[in-house]
Amino acid sequence: QVQACGALRNLACNNNANKIAIAKEGGIEAVVLAMRQHEGLAAVQERACGALANLACNNNNNMTAIAKEGGIKAVVSAMRRHEESVGVQVEACVTLANLACNNIANRIAIAEAGGIEAVESAMRKHEGSAGVQEQACVVLANLACNNKNNKIAIAKAGGIDAVVTAMRRHEESVGVQVEACVTLANLACN
Repeated sequence: QVQACGALRNLACNNNANKIAIAKEGGIEAVVLAMRQHEGLAAVQERACGALANLACNNNNNMTAIAKEGGIKAVVSAMRRHEESVGVQVEACVTLANLACNNIANRIAIAEAGGIEAVESAMRKHEGSAGVQEQACVVLANLACNNKNNKIAIAKAGGIDAVVTAMRRHEESVGVQVEACVTLANLACN
């Protein structure tokens, strides 16, 4: 399962034709099923999140299909189950960010599945990881974009403090600084 999810991740990377073909052949369902059947294996969760992230990236049909197959809940579950795994947290954040990008329904579904709290928890547990902080900021920025309820939920979950803490802790990381600023801008907008 690790190798299969890794292969799908690689095939879907920056290749829209492959993304479409993978979805058509049942790849999304297979990845989500692997996540369910191997919940306790961080390596499967990490690679599966990577596959879903690449399948969702700039592909609205796949974003919708992943949500419909239970992918959002599977990703949030992986974050909770593997809280100590930096790899799972980074890949899960990339996946949630891609699923929320320009997709109003997924922004709502991620919040309802506990995604905001899972992301904020990852930021607290992995304060020293610039990768987790940067990708978590991307998720929060996408969730906050044009969504008043998510903005409120992010603030209540401690997301603003987590973003500011990330900026202070990772002053040298351009990625963290940029994504944190985008997040704060989205939270303050409107």
